[in-house]
Parts: sequence; structure tokens; C-alpha cells
Amino acid sequence: MMYNQQFQSQAPQNAPYAYTQASAPSSVYQQPPVQSYAIPQPPEVASQPKKGWGALAIALACLPVIVLGEVFGLLVSRATPLDDTLGAELGGALFAMVLCGILGGSKMFNITRDSWMFAWRAMWWSIAVSAGIAILDLYSTVALGEMILVFDWPWQAFLSVALCLGIGFLEEFMVRGLILNGLLARMGASRKGILWACIISSVVFGLMHVNLSSLATATPLELLQAVLKVIQTGTYGFALAAVVCKTGELVSAALLHALDDWLLYILTFIMGGSITTEYVSSGTEEGWATVTVYVVCIVLYIPLVVRAVHTLNEIDVPNRGAFFKLGASDLRTAPAPVGYAAPAPAPSTYTYTAPDGRTYVYAAPAPAAQPQPYAQPQPYVHMQPATPAAPSSPANPIPTQIPEGSLYRMGRSDAPGAQTPQDPQTFR
Repeated sequence: MMYNQQFQSQAPQNAPYAYTQASAPSSVYQQPPVQSYAIPQPPEVASQPKKGWGALAIALACLPVIVLGEVFGLLVSRATPLDDTLGAELGGALFAMVLCGILGGSKMFNITRDSWMFAWRAMWWSIAVSAGIAILDLYSTVALGEMILVFDWPWQAFLSVALCLGIGFLEEFMVRGLILNGLLARMGASRKGILWACIISSVVFGLMHVNLSSLATATPLELLQAVLKVIQTGTYGFALAAVVCKTGELVSAALLHALDDWLLYILTFIMGGSITTEYVSSGTEEGWATVTVYVVCIVLYIPLVVRAVHTLNEIDVPNRGAFFKLGASDLRTAPAPVGYAAPAPAPSTYTYTAPDGRTYVYAAPAPAAQPQPYAQPQPYVHMQPATPAAPSSPANPIPTQIPEGSLYRMGRSDAPGAQTPQDPQTFR
């Protein structure tokens, strides 16, 4: 009875005969033990991570200090030709920036080209919406013949830039600085916590644009305007919160915030209008017009929310913000990564008896000098001819492989046959 067994070499050039681990059946020889892998660990890990309550409490306690900054700016403006609103905004912005610098260091001011480009790509749509509103407002003003500039309109344009910068830096360093980073110190250990920190800070940002004290006596239409204003401003704040979580700095968000407001305020300044903004209208006609504007803005801000959610799904976790710090006592040293763990000892040789009675001994592969972590090892075993032994009948025919794709034919009968002369090239 003849057995045709096709062989195909997978050995290196210096090993003329090779048997891969997958090509030999378990009934012939014992497979080498599977090497275990050690997952690299960071050099330092927190043994008992802090909860972050302290950083959150300190951040919230700093909010009244910003009010003192606004009062300080108001007093300075009354001693100078500056407008009271401008003085209050600049004073509050200065105090908010100093507090964020004390709690979080210089990282929150470290604007780079990459962080600015990321913030611009995330918020350009909001700038485009504000520019469209400004163009429509300018067109309607000119069409109605109401475009009358004040005599000192260049100075008023400069004041509009200063005021918008004060608003942008005040609100960003207060909301996305103190409030958001305080919430991240407590909730930033998980992606869900980061999302909720952004949502809570955005709701607070929306409530800042509504006079809560007047809502007790508000009509249903006024309540509707207030709710829509919180949603519209909150969606804008949510997009900025995602940018701050990604970049870690606040200057880019503050500059974009200032640009957004300036596009909406510049026409009012150069025409000598009042810079006091009422977000809730009392009249019925004006109220429904305001509702329409807020609904349109909310719909237009949907791409900002989608982009923000996508950003939050990609940022590194945990993200505990700039206020969260681990002390030396909170860390322990972990073992250095070693790649592979030490493998169990393996047999040095494997023996295989061919159907014609020849015995072949395979040498175990030498371990790699520097195995690559997480790479599946591909061992080779080299065939070495040994002294022929008495023929024996194998339990099952064994499919193996030899080089150059030649055929290996062996004879077998019920009675032991004569010794087949050995060919020095193919051993047959």
C-alpha cells in the first residue's frame, strides 16, 4: 500500500528540512508549551486614586472671587473714560485668568498652532452662522435707510473689540476654566463622566444668559424664550467644552468666542446703540420673533453638537482636567514592562518514526534573542537523520512537508519488508 505525502519547506535557507508546529499531528510528538505574554504596565499607577472632590470644591469656591473682579473693574472704569460694562468684563476676565493660572498652571494658556487649528475646525460653523446673521442685519438696516454711523465710530469699533475680548475670556475662563475643569477633576475618570461634565457646564453657561429672578412672574411665552435661550447657548457651550477637553487650553476657545460675539455686536456699536442685550422679549410679536430666531439657531448648531460628541468619543480617558494633581504619596512603582514572560522549559528534541522504519530526530528551536512583544512565535524544527531502526506500523498516516514539493513514496505490507536502500538526496 502506497502513501503519497507532499512536503513543502517553510524553513530558512540554512535548514534544509523543516517541520512547522502546525503541520505535525499531536500523536507524533509533544507540542512545545505556548509562551505566555506579559502586558506592559505604566511605570507609576495610582494605588488609591483621588475622588476629585477637593479640586471641585476649590474651583466652585473661586466663582465669587470673579464677582469681586467685576466690581474692581467697575470701580476702575468709573475713574476712567471706559464704559462700566467694559470695565466689569475686563476686571472679571483678569481675575478668572489669574485663578485658573493658580489652580491649573500655565497649561490652560498654552495656545499652539495645532490647538488653534483644531478649535477653528470645530467652531468655524458657528462663526459662519454669526457672520450670516450679521450680514442679514446689515442688509435690513441699509434697506430701511437706518444706517447712520456715530461720529466716533472708529473708537466705538475699538471698544467693541475690547468688550468682546473681555466677554470671551471671562466666560471661557469661568465656565470652561473653573467649572468644567472642576467637574473633570471629579468626573473625568470615565468617558461617560467627561460627557456629563461637559453637559453640566454647558447648562450653567446657558443659565448665565437668562435673568432667573424674572422668571417667577414670566408669561408662558417668556418662559419658552428662556428655555430656548438656555438650549441655544448650551449647545454652543457644549461645542466649546469639547474643544477645551481635547486641547487642554482656553485661549483658542476665548478668541473664537470673542470673534463670534463681535460679529453680532459690531453694527450696534458703530451705530451708537445700546450694548445691553435682552434675551427675553415681553411683547407678543417680539416674543414669537425671538422664539423663531432661537429655534433656527438651535437647528443650525446641530453640526456643532455632532462634532463635539465625535471629539469626546476620541479623547484620551481618563481626563481629569488641569486642576487634578496626584501627589507622591498617591503613587506606587510598578514593574517595568518585559514583553514576553519567561516560557516554561521545553524538550530539546522530538522523535518521529517513518512508516519505512526510519527514525528522525527533530531539534527544538532555539529561543529568539529579543522576541517582539505580542508577536506570535513561528518556531522551526530541523530534521536530522538517525540510525535506522526496525520498521514499525504507524497508527495513522502522517501528512508532513518536505522541501521543493517532491513526492515521498513509501512501501508497506502486512509482513515486514526488506530494508530499502537509502538515497543520499531524498532518503528513500
